[in-house]
Amino acid sequence: MSETPLPAAVGPQDGAAPPLLEIADVTMRFGGIVALDAVTFSVGKGRIVGLIGPNGAGKTTLFNCLSRLYQPAHGDIRLNGGSLRRCAASDIAGLGIGRTFQSPALFASMSVLDNVKVGAHARGRNGPLTDALTLPSSRREEREVDQAARAMLAFIGLEDAASRPAASLTLAARKRVELARALAARPLLLLLDEPAGGLNHQEVAALGVLIRSIRDQLGITVLLVEHHIGLVMSLSDQVVVLNFGRVIADGPPERIRRDPAVAEAYLGTRH
Repeated sequence: MSETPLPAAVGPQDGAAPPLLEIADVTMRFGGIVALDAVTFSVGKGRIVGLIGPNGAGKTTLFNCLSRLYQPAHGDIRLNGGSLRRCAASDIAGLGIGRTFQSPALFASMSVLDNVKVGAHARGRNGPLTDALTLPSSRREEREVDQAARAMLAFIGLEDAASRPAASLTLAARKRVELARALAARPLLLLLDEPAGGLNHQEVAALGVLIRSIRDQLGITVLLVEHHIGLVMSLSDQVVVLNFGRVIADGPPERIRRDPAVAEAYLGTRH
């Protein structure tokens, strides 16, 4: 069976090009707590952007706003120039945003292949009636879904595990399956929420190679939340730092490393 062709490889794009993602003055409150305070930054097409900060800085809250799980109190989020403010969470995959979670959210009793197919179906064209009647267009789409899922399993190196139940896999493998499921929906932007959590040194190194391949071979822009600072700094073209819901630094990794505000946020003020 032939694999679904992959997009042409791309690298970091010229800063003058319109950004893929624009986060403009986003504010999120939970009662009297301000979780995000006028957060503003942009993500260029074809870039890997790291989003870091101490625990409680607002990183996952921002991801939940991007996924439309939360509705910000103020501000706007734009993808390819179009506002997401009126979009439902169910619209996000179809618009081109994929996401993984801190803990892999797989269907444990389903096969690895079927888990990945769930992502491919997110971009399907047929409705429930067409599928129920098994019309030719439905059968054709199902073949395309199967091909797309198998291509993504091959991409992450787990094609031999296609028929295994997801529950039988190691944590590192389950994280890769969740990643394949997000990729099968052919996103423009991939949100990775602590993908290195619970992995050993070798697994983290392999994850870094895979994330870079997602950008370079599939042409997908990546926004990465991660506590493994070494991984973020080695991968990212741009690093955004949050602290108490505010952006305190935004720039290339080498500049972020030298920023005194970032050092203070992580290490505290010296006395």
